[in-house]
Amino acid sequence: MEPFGGQRFAANRKIRQQWGEILATLDELIGLKIKAIRKGSGMSQIELAEKLGLSFQQVQKYEKGVIRISVLRLQQISEVLGVPMAVFFEKADRTLQVAGPVMAYGGVEEEIQAPFDREGMILLKLFRRIKNRKIREGFLKQLRGIIELQGE
Repeated sequence: MEPFGGQRFAANRKIRQQWGEILATLDELIGLKIKAIRKGSGMSQIELAEKLGLSFQQVQKYEKGVIRISVLRLQQISEVLGVPMAVFFEKADRTLQVAGPVMAYGGVEEEIQAPFDREGMILLKLFRRIKNRKIREGFLKQLRGIIELQGE
Protein backbone atom coordinates (compact mmCIF):
# COMPACT_ATOMS: atom_id res chain seq x y z
CA MET A 1 0.00 0.00 0.00
CA GLU A 2 1.35 3.39 -1.01
CA PRO A 3 1.63 6.11 1.61
CA PHE A 4 -0.86 8.98 1.42
CA GLY A 5 -3.17 7.08 -0.93
CA GLY A 6 -0.87 7.13 -3.99
CA GLN A 7 -3.63 6.38 -6.50
CA ARG A 8 -5.85 9.12 -5.15
CA PHE A 9 -2.93 11.57 -5.21
CA ALA A 10 -2.20 10.71 -8.86
CA ALA A 11 -5.88 11.21 -9.74
CA ASN A 12 -5.94 14.58 -7.97
CA ARG A 13 -2.77 15.62 -9.79
CA LYS A 14 -4.40 14.73 -13.12
CA ILE A 15 -7.51 16.75 -12.20
CA ARG A 16 -5.34 19.74 -11.23
CA GLN A 17 -3.47 19.44 -14.54
CA GLN A 18 -6.75 19.34 -16.49
CA TRP A 19 -8.04 22.39 -14.61
CA GLY A 20 -4.81 24.20 -15.42
CA GLU A 21 -5.31 23.46 -19.12
CA ILE A 22 -8.93 24.61 -18.97
CA LEU A 23 -7.96 27.86 -17.24
CA ALA A 24 -5.16 28.50 -19.76
CA THR A 25 -7.65 28.03 -22.60
CA LEU A 26 -10.10 30.37 -20.87
CA ASP A 27 -7.34 32.99 -20.47
CA GLU A 28 -6.67 32.76 -24.21
CA LEU A 29 -10.37 33.05 -25.12
CA ILE A 30 -10.85 36.09 -22.89
CA GLY A 31 -7.71 37.62 -24.40
CA LEU A 32 -9.01 37.03 -27.93
CA LYS A 33 -12.31 38.70 -27.04
CA ILE A 34 -10.53 41.71 -25.54
CA LYS A 35 -8.42 42.03 -28.69
CA ALA A 36 -11.42 41.65 -31.01
CA ILE A 37 -13.50 44.26 -29.18
CA ARG A 38 -10.54 46.65 -28.84
CA LYS A 39 -9.73 46.41 -32.56
CA GLY A 40 -13.40 46.67 -33.50
CA SER A 41 -13.65 49.93 -31.62
CA GLY A 42 -10.57 51.28 -33.41
CA MET A 43 -8.47 51.42 -30.25
CA SER A 44 -4.77 50.52 -30.22
CA GLN A 45 -3.06 48.50 -27.50
CA ILE A 46 -1.25 51.66 -26.47
CA GLU A 47 -4.52 53.61 -26.09
CA LEU A 48 -6.11 50.83 -24.03
CA ALA A 49 -2.98 50.56 -21.90
CA GLU A 50 -2.96 54.31 -21.21
CA LYS A 51 -6.62 54.28 -20.17
CA LEU A 52 -5.89 51.37 -17.80
CA GLY A 53 -2.63 52.83 -16.48
CA LEU A 54 -0.62 49.88 -17.83
CA SER A 55 2.16 49.30 -20.34
CA PHE A 56 1.11 48.18 -23.81
CA GLN A 57 3.16 45.02 -23.19
CA GLN A 58 0.85 44.15 -20.30
CA VAL A 59 -2.20 44.57 -22.55
CA GLN A 60 -0.44 42.46 -25.18
CA LYS A 61 0.11 39.67 -22.63
CA TYR A 62 -3.54 39.82 -21.56
CA GLU A 63 -4.67 39.56 -25.19
CA LYS A 64 -2.42 36.55 -25.81
CA GLY A 65 -3.60 34.82 -22.63
CA VAL A 66 -0.07 34.76 -21.22
CA ILE A 67 -1.11 36.47 -17.99
CA ARG A 68 -4.35 35.77 -16.13
CA ILE A 69 -6.57 38.84 -15.77
CA SER A 70 -8.00 39.61 -12.35
CA VAL A 71 -11.71 40.26 -12.00
CA LEU A 72 -11.03 43.88 -11.06
CA ARG A 73 -8.84 44.44 -14.12
CA LEU A 74 -11.41 42.74 -16.37
CA GLN A 75 -14.06 45.10 -14.97
CA GLN A 76 -11.83 48.08 -15.84
CA ILE A 77 -11.27 46.73 -19.35
CA SER A 78 -15.01 46.23 -19.87
CA GLU A 79 -15.70 49.82 -18.76
CA VAL A 80 -13.01 51.26 -21.06
CA LEU A 81 -14.26 49.20 -24.02
CA GLY A 82 -17.90 49.99 -23.19
CA VAL A 83 -19.13 46.40 -23.07
CA PRO A 84 -20.70 44.34 -20.28
CA MET A 85 -18.19 42.19 -18.41
CA ALA A 86 -20.26 39.09 -19.21
CA VAL A 87 -19.24 39.42 -22.88
CA PHE A 88 -15.85 37.98 -22.01
CA PHE A 89 -17.39 34.78 -20.63
CA GLU A 90 -19.94 34.06 -23.32
CA LYS A 91 -19.80 31.15 -25.73
CA ALA A 92 -16.38 29.64 -26.25
CA ASP A 93 -16.89 29.60 -30.03
CA ARG A 94 -16.20 33.37 -30.00
CA THR A 95 -19.81 34.28 -30.72
CA LEU A 96 -20.82 37.33 -28.74
CA GLN A 97 -24.46 37.94 -27.94
CA VAL A 98 -25.68 41.46 -27.61
CA ALA A 99 -26.89 41.58 -24.03
CA GLY A 100 -27.81 44.03 -21.33
CA PRO A 101 -29.64 47.13 -22.49
CA VAL A 102 -30.39 45.92 -26.00
CA MET A 103 -31.97 42.68 -24.74
CA ALA A 104 -33.82 44.46 -21.95
CA TYR A 105 -35.35 47.14 -24.13
CA GLY A 106 -35.71 45.54 -27.52
CA GLY A 107 -35.90 41.80 -27.14
CA VAL A 108 -33.13 41.53 -29.70
CA GLU A 109 -31.74 38.02 -29.79
CA GLU A 110 -29.42 38.25 -32.76
CA GLU A 111 -25.81 37.24 -32.51
CA ILE A 112 -22.83 39.25 -33.60
CA GLN A 113 -19.72 37.38 -34.66
CA ALA A 114 -16.52 38.66 -33.09
CA PRO A 115 -14.84 40.87 -33.87
CA PHE A 116 -17.34 43.72 -33.77
CA ASP A 117 -16.84 46.15 -36.60
CA ARG A 118 -16.11 49.79 -35.76
CA GLU A 119 -19.62 51.04 -36.60
CA GLY A 120 -21.22 48.31 -34.49
CA MET A 121 -19.11 49.26 -31.49
CA ILE A 122 -19.91 52.95 -31.93
CA LEU A 123 -23.63 52.16 -32.17
CA LEU A 124 -23.54 49.99 -29.05
CA LYS A 125 -21.57 52.59 -27.06
CA LEU A 126 -23.94 55.38 -28.06
CA PHE A 127 -27.02 53.27 -27.36
CA ARG A 128 -25.75 52.46 -23.87
CA ARG A 129 -25.48 56.20 -23.16
CA ILE A 130 -29.22 56.74 -23.72
CA LYS A 131 -30.64 56.68 -20.19
CA ASN A 132 -34.33 57.21 -20.90
CA ARG A 133 -36.13 53.89 -21.47
CA LYS A 134 -38.80 55.39 -23.75
CA ILE A 135 -36.18 57.01 -25.96
CA ARG A 136 -34.33 53.68 -26.22
CA GLU A 137 -37.53 51.85 -27.14
CA GLY A 138 -38.36 54.52 -29.73
CA PHE A 139 -34.89 54.30 -31.22
CA LEU A 140 -35.15 50.50 -31.54
CA LYS A 141 -38.59 50.83 -33.11
CA GLN A 142 -37.25 53.28 -35.70
CA LEU A 143 -34.27 51.04 -36.40
CA ARG A 144 -36.56 48.05 -36.98
CA GLY A 145 -38.66 50.21 -39.32
CA ILE A 146 -35.59 51.14 -41.35
CA ILE A 147 -34.64 47.47 -41.66
CA GLU A 148 -38.17 46.59 -42.79
CA LEU A 149 -38.00 49.31 -45.46
CA GLN A 150 -34.85 47.65 -46.77
CA GLY A 151 -36.81 44.43 -47.15
CA GLU A 152 -34.83 42.37 -44.63
